[in-house]
Amino acid sequence: MTEPNKELKTEEKAPFFKSWKGWYLLVLGNLVFLIILFYLFTNHYS
Repeated sequence: MTEPNKELKTEEKAPFFKSWKGWYLLVLGNLVFLIILFYLFTNHYS
């Protein structure tokens, strides 16, 4: 077995944010926003 070449391992930078954590927070925030929005629509039109 050969050891994988460490030079080929590269960390990809997240687009538009400094790290991938920013994307995770954006997606989570979007999910929370949609849940609240759908809850309000359901209460208004029920």
